[in-house]
Amino acid sequence: MNDINEPKLLEMKLRPIWGEIERAREECRNFLERLGSTDETSDALCMITSEILENAIKYGYFTNESQEFTFKIEAGKDGILVQAWSPLPSAGIVENLRRLDSIVQWIRSFQSPFQAYLERLKLVAGQPLENNESGLGLIRIAYEGEAILDFYVNEDNILYVSALQPKLYREQVVVE
Repeated sequence: MNDINEPKLLEMKLRPIWGEIERAREECRNFLERLGSTDETSDALCMITSEILENAIKYGYFTNESQEFTFKIEAGKDGILVQAWSPLPSAGIVENLRRLDSIVQWIRSFQSPFQAYLERLKLVAGQPLENNESGLGLIRIAYEGEAILDFYVNEDNILYVSALQPKLYREQVVVE
């Protein structure tokens, strides 16, 4: 049986390229397997991992592809926390950060993530086919992953994005 009071940690340094997301997903799955997670739990957490990392790359500011950022998954008594830290430009708030804030606030404006998910699907259905961006990633974290989204920018202009899934690991440990 896993000791829920003992935190478990996966930490990686990733480059800001899309291929790194798949590498992190594999490490996420291996980490969760070592914790004894079910396939359902692993699928949900790996989806959250992909979306958090996609946003870290999309909203972060990288000067080249060899620059690294930090990614962590922590399993503990409060659930599973998926986190990423990516740099921002040293001056001013970039438009992408405003967009991230508006998306998170928009999700929070609904009574449930399901309602936000449905509204976003309606908006996506009405978009022109040329539009490649669905804007569903953060909503999937909240609705499908049942996780709590958060983000902030620290004094060193590092963007922190996290998703806390409060139930999956806790339920699994209690069942065992």
